[in-house]
Amino acid sequence: MTRRDLLSRLAFGAAFLPALAFAPRSLLSNLLFEPDAPLVSAKPIPANPFVRDGKALVAIVHGGGPPDLLREGLEMLGGVGPLGAAGRRVLIKPNVVNDRPSPSTTSPEVIAAAVSAMQQAGAADVTVADSSGMLRFPTSGNLDTTGIRKAVERLGSRLLALENEPWVAVEPPGAALERRILVSQPVYDAEVLINLPVVKTHRFAHYSCSLKNVVGVVHPRCRPSLRFLTGRWHERIAELNLAVHPRLTIADGTTIMIAGGPTSGTPARANLLLLSGDRVALDAVALALIRSYGAWDKVRNGSVWEQRQIKRAGELGLGIGGPFQMELMIRSLAPDDDFRRRAEHIQRDVAQG
Repeated sequence: MTRRDLLSRLAFGAAFLPALAFAPRSLLSNLLFEPDAPLVSAKPIPANPFVRDGKALVAIVHGGGPPDLLREGLEMLGGVGPLGAAGRRVLIKPNVVNDRPSPSTTSPEVIAAAVSAMQQAGAADVTVADSSGMLRFPTSGNLDTTGIRKAVERLGSRLLALENEPWVAVEPPGAALERRILVSQPVYDAEVLINLPVVKTHRFAHYSCSLKNVVGVVHPRCRPSLRFLTGRWHERIAELNLAVHPRLTIADGTTIMIAGGPTSGTPARANLLLLSGDRVALDAVALALIRSYGAWDKVRNGSVWEQRQIKRAGELGLGIGGPFQMELMIRSLAPDDDFRRRAEHIQRDVAQG
């Protein structure tokens, strides 16, 4: 740990601990008392349904409204069929960290597009669920303020604030830092889990996308923010992903965050979506996208594959381990020179192992 890292964590603790005095009573109860969470078996990491010639597919699609972007992105992966959503219970997990609009949270329009796509794919049930940042509880209020509730309920789907739902305990093999992980039962029970993060920067995790978004499905007692003095945020985030396994990640890049975060920061209009069945490959591409703006020193140096979240997740077998195991596909529905240059930067960046 560098001196700068230590000072940053101490500053976080100095702000976080006093804030607990004004936290909702439900949060204090969650932190003080462990819930009745039955031990369940750790689910195996499923095979990636979106591969070609043994390589994980990652799609970048740019230049249209969210429904068009999502439709095109799914076609680039080979269609929605391999996801196996027909006749199954689907849970979509966006990023609803607080009550701010995109890019602090996932865009309601992108969430609605994902709900519609799963309904059209024949899902038996589609639920949208998340649990906000601990000091931003209750999630239900954030769902209202951001417009997510209105967008989802208009389509006839339901929403869950996961801090109000039951928990199960998972002890996944390979987890060294948090060996007993409390996971939201509705997420654990979902037959098809779709991860719907937003691409953004993060002051402590350095960036936030697919891997980091899983923090919202674990109990407050298991979240990295409660381990701020011990460090290893990145590795803890990766290991939490051993408890739940999205079949598909759709990353909201319509408006991304290129500095600051995660609750607020510098926005940039990118007008794109990232899609993949491999959460590690997608995060490498998302990180390369952030780096293409050159505005965030915490992710500026080294290979994207050496970023600690990504590296540890690859070591755990949560996804691929390097650029030769992926195929990056890029398409623009409304080509422009800025996107072309950015796409070329991303291609070069992820190719450097």
